[in-house]
Amino acid sequence: MKKIISFFFVLMLIFSAKAVDFTGIKIYINPGHGGYNGANDRNVQTIPFALGDTLGFWESASNLTKGLALRDLLQAANATVYMSRTQNREEDDRALSEIAEEANANNVDAFLSIHSNALGTNTGTNYLLLLYHGYDNQPTVAASLPMAQAAWPRLSSNQLTVWTNTSTNIRGDFSFYGNTSGLGVLRPLTVPGFLSEGSFHDYLPETHRLLNKDYRKLESNNFYRYFCDYFQANLPSTGIIAGFAKSSNEKMNNPLYIYKAFTHDEKVPINGAKVKLMNQNGDSLNVYYVDTLYNGIFAFYNLAPGTYKLHLEAKDYQPKDTTVTVTAASTTYAKMFLPNLNVVIPKDTTPDYPDPIQEAGVLPMKHYNFGDQEVVVPEWLNQQPIKKVLYRDEKLYVLTTEPKITIYNAQSLAKIREMDLSGIEGGVNLVSDIAFTSDGYLLACNKDTISLPENKGRYFKVYTWDNDSVAPSLLFKTQQQANWSNGIMGETFAVSGPRWKCTIYVPSVTTGSSKAIRIVGYLYEEGNALGYKYMLDAANYTEALWGKNIKFHISPTGKSHFILDSEKVLPVEYQFDWNAADRSPLIKKGEFSEQNGFNLAVCASGIHFFRHAQHTFMVSPTCDADTTKVGAVLFDVTNGIQQSLKVSEKLPANGLGTAKASYMVAAAKVSGYDLDVMVLAQNEGMARFRTVAGPAVANIYASELKVEKTETDFILKFTLNENATSVKIDILDGENIIKTIDAGALNKGVQSVPVPLTELPTGSFTWSVTASTEAVDRPVKISDDSRPELQFYSPRGVAVDNNFESPFFGRVYATETVGGNTTNRTTQDGVYILNAALEDVTQQGAHSYAGSVSWAGSSSPMRLAVAEDGKVYVTDWSDAHPGVWIMDPAAPSAPFVPVFSGLTKATSGLSSINGVNVHGSISHCWVLGKGEDTRLYTFDEDYVDAVATSAGNVLQYNIGTLATSWQQAPSAIVYNDALNGNLQQNYNSCIAPDGRGGWWISQYRSADAANIPSLIHVNMDGLVDFNSGKTPTLIENSYTGGMAVTVDGKTLAMGCNNEVKIFSVTFSEDGIPSLTRLYSIKPAMGTNTAGLAFDRAGNVYVISNSTERLGVWSLPKIENVFTTPAPASEKLDVISEVPQLEKEKTEILLYPNPATDHVVISSKTANLKTIAVYDTKGRLIRAMNAAGNQMNLSLEGMTPGLYIVQVQTDERLNSFRLIKL
Repeated sequence: MKKIISFFFVLMLIFSAKAVDFTGIKIYINPGHGGYNGANDRNVQTIPFALGDTLGFWESASNLTKGLALRDLLQAANATVYMSRTQNREEDDRALSEIAEEANANNVDAFLSIHSNALGTNTGTNYLLLLYHGYDNQPTVAASLPMAQAAWPRLSSNQLTVWTNTSTNIRGDFSFYGNTSGLGVLRPLTVPGFLSEGSFHDYLPETHRLLNKDYRKLESNNFYRYFCDYFQANLPSTGIIAGFAKSSNEKMNNPLYIYKAFTHDEKVPINGAKVKLMNQNGDSLNVYYVDTLYNGIFAFYNLAPGTYKLHLEAKDYQPKDTTVTVTAASTTYAKMFLPNLNVVIPKDTTPDYPDPIQEAGVLPMKHYNFGDQEVVVPEWLNQQPIKKVLYRDEKLYVLTTEPKITIYNAQSLAKIREMDLSGIEGGVNLVSDIAFTSDGYLLACNKDTISLPENKGRYFKVYTWDNDSVAPSLLFKTQQQANWSNGIMGETFAVSGPRWKCTIYVPSVTTGSSKAIRIVGYLYEEGNALGYKYMLDAANYTEALWGKNIKFHISPTGKSHFILDSEKVLPVEYQFDWNAADRSPLIKKGEFSEQNGFNLAVCASGIHFFRHAQHTFMVSPTCDADTTKVGAVLFDVTNGIQQSLKVSEKLPANGLGTAKASYMVAAAKVSGYDLDVMVLAQNEGMARFRTVAGPAVANIYASELKVEKTETDFILKFTLNENATSVKIDILDGENIIKTIDAGALNKGVQSVPVPLTELPTGSFTWSVTASTEAVDRPVKISDDSRPELQFYSPRGVAVDNNFESPFFGRVYATETVGGNTTNRTTQDGVYILNAALEDVTQQGAHSYAGSVSWAGSSSPMRLAVAEDGKVYVTDWSDAHPGVWIMDPAAPSAPFVPVFSGLTKATSGLSSINGVNVHGSISHCWVLGKGEDTRLYTFDEDYVDAVATSAGNVLQYNIGTLATSWQQAPSAIVYNDALNGNLQQNYNSCIAPDGRGGWWISQYRSADAANIPSLIHVNMDGLVDFNSGKTPTLIENSYTGGMAVTVDGKTLAMGCNNEVKIFSVTFSEDGIPSLTRLYSIKPAMGTNTAGLAFDRAGNVYVISNSTERLGVWSLPKIENVFTTPAPASEKLDVISEVPQLEKEKTEILLYPNPATDHVVISSKTANLKTIAVYDTKGRLIRAMNAAGNQMNLSLEGMTPGLYIVQVQTDERLNSFRLIKL
């Protein structure tokens, strides 16, 4: 008996060790679609195949290839496989419910529907999507979700495609499509399973990959591995090598191959490439010939684990070999790039001082604040005398006198390596100076005495390195030394241009007693003879005047300019005139001088130039007269070093140390909005500093200007949206300023300033408030999410009253579409009001202004707009309750006035009267004009008529004063979507006028595309002349469609999935707009930016139901100053009965005003004596003497803005406000 038991035990062990396959497992495969029906089977045109060609791409055919390959793999492992089809005919395109019921009837263990995705017009979207039936995380068949989760890592492992989103994307079809019906093929299922959208087949590089059947089968293998994982079957014992062959130096340029920029899809696939597979010893095992269908794909299947070699070759390309390792049950990817030997690589022409990569809107500040930094003394700093330190790519290249060039990490200060100097020979100093070319190659020169004639074999030599880890090579050598009997060459040199074509400037010092210096210029170009010239000024270019330790630097301000810097002179800029005769003097361009009188120490040297915010900057060491206490100071030298502007304090304030520095240098780099400054002094130490953002201040302005009159005073009231460092109030008689009140620094909020009546003459006067505060150097959030006033449960719109004549100028209005609980309050649907200081100005608390309107839930109310008279127009986008209502901000609790009423509404929201369509559901509106000229513009989801034959139009209603509700067709169709190709498909849109008679129209898009773009511009003829989808990387997406434009039409904001992009708007001579991105606010207020708005000062308001908040950001401003004129209704009227000063007669005229290039100043009676122009901070901008009774004042060089012009005559001083356009 024991023997029998042992025998069965052994059998059980053997059985348990056998491979586990799919025996007893039933799997249903549904290759989606079927046949070659252009309307249903997803045919995409490719480079090789026209539409309709059955050899081209059809999703139906692609899905079938994947399904059949998967079937074969599963059946080989004993699975029972059912397929909805095995051929690609029209009759194979079965009813979806029939397919699902067949799976149910066979009680399969797993259902899989194989598809690929599409947008319609796809210019850069490609991601994986798995859908099961039900809500997110709530499948109707419980096992469907874990199945999809098991499949995800296998399917997303494809490295040959370009994924534009790698986040896990497993969704319930109810949640994904926003309904409770879901997908037809999943709806009837009672067995577990899911549908796979394996990639986007209309992303054209992917389309071409899917033309390759081996590429399709890679997905089949990933499905098979998923089934092994899920059912715990043994995985394959073999692996796969898959890869592509692409050009390393060619980009695709074909409208049928639009790719995602900066990915490998931009590279040209190599058609017909030959890929040879070899074992580790190099023995040939297989050959794969890449097809000619523009995908470059190759694959080798069923390979035993181990090491393999690949050899890739193609005509006109440089062959390539690589080694790969195959592991079981996985795919090893070999992405191989070959250079085309016939491609001529363009020469590098990088400028000496390129603009850094940063947002286009970065502004050059007039002062930068830097954080504190401790002084450090790295071990290597004081070991050997330093001749030169260069800072590049976060590395320090340190030249010492031995000579050695040692590279240190600029952050950790640890040694990286010592550069190879082998092969450098000749000279008193083998390496005397080092410099980088504009294209990033290090050069070094020697120092030696060269005679004329030279009979000792001595040369001036320049060496170069290809990278940091190789030996140098000789760039050139020469005995041309400026015609001295004996000239000492190479104390310093400056290099301009790329290595292949550079200009080098070198001093040549006579060995004679005069120690005169001549400047030699060399023109080096690969393959050409060395150009040579020298310049001199025997009296002024000497060591006695310039010093012995001179350093040359290429100037950033002009071609052939260099800057001399030494221990005896301040930086001086010279131009080397290549057209002048030899022995001519240099052209002196300027000597360092700071506009406000700051003096650099003459003994300081080691300057560094760089570009930032379209300006040129110089960072320079400074020190005490004995070279102690070395620090760095930053200057804006855009207008030349002779007009330098100091923009930082000394860093560090007390210097690096008290020892005398034998060498010093400063350097800087740009990091977005920030500047990093480094200063180093031998014997003292070194330190790095980074700019720190200033306080979070708004773009300041005054709002809601009102005047109250008492018996003795005018009380001028206004609201500041920010704490002001300075507030000035001008009282004007026309353009003439009769009184300026300096109110000083005032706090944010409502302010009152008294003006005694006795200080004003008789008359009626206007007034304005000019508020100033600190500059803003980057977009900065100025709102506080914890404040209850800024919390909304499901907000949709935000608008700001930007009309100076409105009594509520500056007020902020927000719509709450569904009330609910937020962090600090419970809201209601309706409208909320804030002042410019974001205060609850009407004391409404959590209670909305609903206007006695029965709002209908989501999208009701939707967005809103403010008219020129301050009235607020509120839209409703719901089908149940569409329309526009008017709120009077003077009585917000009163019932809102409906623009439309008495109409017959269809279930879609389309409303009509007597068979005439009037309006539909309205997602946004705008109001232009006032009084009888009031015009309401709406974006309408439903309206159609005989002319506008499809929905999604911008309509105009000339409502005037709206004595009665509007009950007729629109006055005009401003934008007819049918005539522009049906671009509007989502209808969650915003509109804004461009100030030129045209309109901007946005819509909600998850991915921008030319056929359904995120943003269009419509000219005054109603035709689209800008389509963001044609440049899909510009906006990329527009979640919930938020968009706004500034009052002047020059700036546009778009909500883009937790990012707000700010663009500048320019128009060509033909009126065609273009956008340039200025700033990115990221993170913003969550995914859904439903509403955006600008105020007059340029702050941007962002409202989102994702974060349930209203957020506000200020944008960069160098001069954070704004002048708000009081409305005409708020004049200061002084009557004669009140004691007052006598009104002085105005005898001076200034015109035109506003002006662009000049103004005329004329006097009726008096003679002009002096004219002075001041900015709003009181700084003198321009001054001149005058004579006679008329004079032209040039405005050239003055930036647009407000100025004060003071005109002194022989009788009196007159002041005027001048607006420079």
